[in-house]
Amino acid sequence: MPTVERLVVDGLARLPQFCHAGLTDDLVFVSGTLGTEHDSLAVGGVGPQTTRSLENVGRILHAAGSSWDDVVKVSVYLADMADFPAMNEAYGAFFPGVPPARITVGGVGLALGALVEIECVARRPVPARPGGSPPERRTGFVEHDGERIYYEVVGGNGVPLVLSHGAGGNHAVWYQQVTPFARDRMVITWDHRGFGRSSDLAGRSGPQVATGDLLAVLDELGVSRADLVGQSMGGWSVVGAALARPSLARSLVLADTLGGFTSDAIAAKLERRGTGVPDSPDVLGRHPALGRRFSERETEQAHLYQCLARMGSADPAVILPRLLATTHDASEAALLTMPVLCVVGDRDPLFPPASIRALADLLPDARVVEISGCGHSPYFEDAQAWNAAVRHFLGGLEAD
Repeated sequence: MPTVERLVVDGLARLPQFCHAGLTDDLVFVSGTLGTEHDSLAVGGVGPQTTRSLENVGRILHAAGSSWDDVVKVSVYLADMADFPAMNEAYGAFFPGVPPARITVGGVGLALGALVEIECVARRPVPARPGGSPPERRTGFVEHDGERIYYEVVGGNGVPLVLSHGAGGNHAVWYQQVTPFARDRMVITWDHRGFGRSSDLAGRSGPQVATGDLLAVLDELGVSRADLVGQSMGGWSVVGAALARPSLARSLVLADTLGGFTSDAIAAKLERRGTGVPDSPDVLGRHPALGRRFSERETEQAHLYQCLARMGSADPAVILPRLLATTHDASEAALLTMPVLCVVGDRDPLFPPASIRALADLLPDARVVEISGCGHSPYFEDAQAWNAAVRHFLGGLEAD
């Protein structure tokens, strides 16, 4: 007889009368899941509720060691079958490739007055046996333009995943991504000039030199094709690399970043940003790049972020004007024809979701995922949800 486990995902709302999923040795049975953000339903009707429900199901699948690629069957329940077209539009946008099998049932009463509820059954991949060999880790420096640029490589299979950090971090800030993604592919992290272990003797840290530094690291490692991820400041680096070397990027993940792109629509969305004073990094657990709720709930993690942010010589106050002075227009956006995932915290005060959606409108093949309850750093604040969104995106790419 197969063993049965009951799964509860931290931070994801549920009624106490049931768990998020039941697990057997080879299957995941996800409970009916609503489109909730914390304890409230997503606003805006059946479309946003459908998207949020799918994202919540994705978090449950990830926690169970599964993914949307493993889903065998989805069941969708609608309070009103008249909402079928709007639900289907949101549902279809969530699956860029071939979606899983599905049934839709309408005219049912749903808890909390929800408009839609989604459940599914998925395959549960066999986990790696305890005691198996951990992936290989290599570190090094590349000499470039009179500076020493630090990098780390973990794993060695599949299309490399290259992670470029923001102004609040360094290579180590990706610790919640390296291990999960390195299980089945090579993961490369590196330090921008003046961050972490990379030098900045000439005081030139910024996007004008970061592109060349990133390409130098990849040349040193013999990488000619990769999935490039840029968080905030790192978005400028990966966009620059993709424009400078069109054959390099199989895909781009632009995480809470505009990557230097500008348009009238983007500018209009940025003008509507909040005007409140950002959190001071001199208060324990507070940082402008972290959501206030996260800092209050996860003080230890927030303090770790503060510590990582101060490792290096780079001054964000100097680098920010250099970022803002490095821009790309719509004609350059049209050159990025690879699939692009724009992922953003729904409470990001620096690059609000509306500005990210305006960016996606410039790109030939882009989609947007919002991470619920997060500020400017969802990869750090809710790594589970961020990793699941990125893995789902990468899983939909055709193999080279």
